[in-house]
Amino acid sequence: MEALQCQIMQSVACNAMHPVEARCCRWILMMRDRSDSDELALTQEFLAEILSVHRSSVSLTLGTLQQAAYLQVKRGSLRIVDREGLENVSCDCYRIVRDRFEDLLPGTFIPQ
Repeated sequence: MEALQCQIMQSVACNAMHPVEARCCRWILMMRDRSDSDELALTQEFLAEILSVHRSSVSLTLGTLQQAAYLQVKRGSLRIVDREGLENVSCDCYRIVRDRFEDLLPGTFIPQ
């Protein structure tokens, strides 16, 4: 419960304080941490709903991340090409939540 509470509280603060690009990277990294592949089945519509922004904002953000060679974006999916680059663009909220989960629930995240 404590780990979930940390994630919820940090997400609320993040949504209020950080730009779409940083929040998008945080969500992509969180999803990757819970999967076994750099290929994620995500639509722009889904990301827009999660980030509470218009789909066009997600499209621009993903285009920027693809141009920076952090992601390869395809219809209905994306592939992480440069995880370190995504982490650098992401806000500190990603690391705060990840570290808290690791403290409370060791092994929660799949090793990279």
